[in-house]
Amino acid sequence: MHNWEDLVARVGDDTDALRTAFLRRLRDVPAYARGLVPAARLEADADETFAYLLGRLAGRAVPDRLVAVGPAIGRDRARRGVPLDDLLTAVRQDFRVLWEAFRARADPDEAALLVDHVQTVWSVVEEYSTRIRVAYQEEQAILARERQGERTALVAALLAADDPAPEDVTRVAIALQVAEDADVLVVAAAGEDGAALRRAADRFAGDGRPVHVQPTGRHSVLLARWDGPEGAPVRAALEGVRCGVGPTAHGLADVPRSARLAAELADVTAGGPVVPRTLASVWLPLAAARLGDVRADLVTAELGGLADVTPAERERLVATVRRFAVDGSVRDTAAALYCHRNTVLNRLRRVAELTGRDVTVPADAAVLLLALASDRGGPDV
Repeated sequence: MHNWEDLVARVGDDTDALRTAFLRRLRDVPAYARGLVPAARLEADADETFAYLLGRLAGRAVPDRLVAVGPAIGRDRARRGVPLDDLLTAVRQDFRVLWEAFRARADPDEAALLVDHVQTVWSVVEEYSTRIRVAYQEEQAILARERQGERTALVAALLAADDPAPEDVTRVAIALQVAEDADVLVVAAAGEDGAALRRAADRFAGDGRPVHVQPTGRHSVLLARWDGPEGAPVRAALEGVRCGVGPTAHGLADVPRSARLAAELADVTAGGPVVPRTLASVWLPLAAARLGDVRADLVTAELGGLADVTPAERERLVATVRRFAVDGSVRDTAAALYCHRNTVLNRLRRVAELTGRDVTVPADAAVLLLALASDRGGPDV
């Protein structure tokens, strides 16, 4: 009388045939055909895999050493860069190899025995496949964290360098998967604005661009490969993000300088409109921020006369100066401020009386605007 355990034992008597059949099937799986896994490793894993599967099918207690084989294969293949689909295709060859072996070694009167246990064989192989897949995915997550940690460390060193060493630039290029001389968009966001910057990074990644967001303490810095024109396309890509956009870095070696400027732009736009700001759009508050210890002297010298008016009048006068600086037209300024053109003229004359600066004269307007930016410290234009 035949039983299932006897048939399993007969199949297990020729493990060399199982291994040979399995390895032959792997030739059609791309990752294995390319030799990502050494032949010796494949042979050893095949022997241990069939020992585990046959032990399970026979209902025997399987040694811990064999229980650990599946997860070890999953971790190993993840480290070797075998795609998950190729790995699972390979693992499922175990069922085909085993089932062919069972059919070849079964006696004619054991057909019913095979039918009764086909689901058992399939279930055992699928359970084994699942354990391999879970270990593979866990290892991939570990590898991703390791790569992210490595990228973070390398980019941190790059950003801290005034003149990056060529070998450091090369390592960053490899980590970010961009060419060393690639054009790189460099963007900085301060504080809580970093969350919106990370969402923008997700959009860049979705478009297939290599992208990395680097925490630097007070700022989050986005680096992304950039192809094409700047200006409007950059603003559109960063819509909804309050940030500073540094000059496009023409090569990774230019990234540190661009990142420092992007951080400055982010700082002078803090609390302002939720839009990306470039050097061209906020040069005035940036210049004011860079005046350092002479900033207060400029404010006192140029705006001291405004201390003699009421807060309400000062607000009206300053608003008129700023608007006129944008429009350059009394008529357009009046329309923007909803007042008569004569009101605009009277206010500009009043400013000239109080400050000695005629804002219709470009040189006077530039000094006065710089003083106002130094006094407010905000992102006004």
